[in-house]
Amino acid sequence: FNNKGGATTATSGIIVGTTDTQTLSGKTLTSPTINTPLMKGAYEAWVTATDGAAITFALADGNKQRVTLGGNRTLALSGVQNGHVFLLRLLQDGAGSRTVTWFSGISWVAGVVPTLTTTASKADVFGFIQTASGAYDGFIVGQNI
Repeated sequence: FNNKGGATTATSGIIVGTTDTQTLSGKTLTSPTINTPLMKGAYEAWVTATDGAAITFALADGNKQRVTLGGNRTLALSGVQNGHVFLLRLLQDGAGSRTVTWFSGISWVAGVVPTLTTTASKADVFGFIQTASGAYDGFIVGQNI
């Protein structure tokens, strides 16, 4: 593609306007430029994970995941990429007192695994950075929210 005076032309001669949409399935883009002013105000919505005895956060679906805990749960991840940065929001249900068993490989600040807020209808938010395959730095973002 070449940008010529506000229009983009494909090598096939098809003209695509700067506000047009084109599907690029199976195409390779070399050195694409993303116009960041168009990204202003963009955000990623929360993905709601399914509660169950084992909760798997599908990170391919989004980097901000949340779940309401309906019992004591075991947490797992799928779709993690090298260098992945993601948030998990754990909300106590109306009964509260729920606990979790974290996925393996987390290095917590000062080596201390955080204690969840167990008050009914209160949430805790945790941040993670994947530092290597199966290894994560874990941080408390906020508790008793």
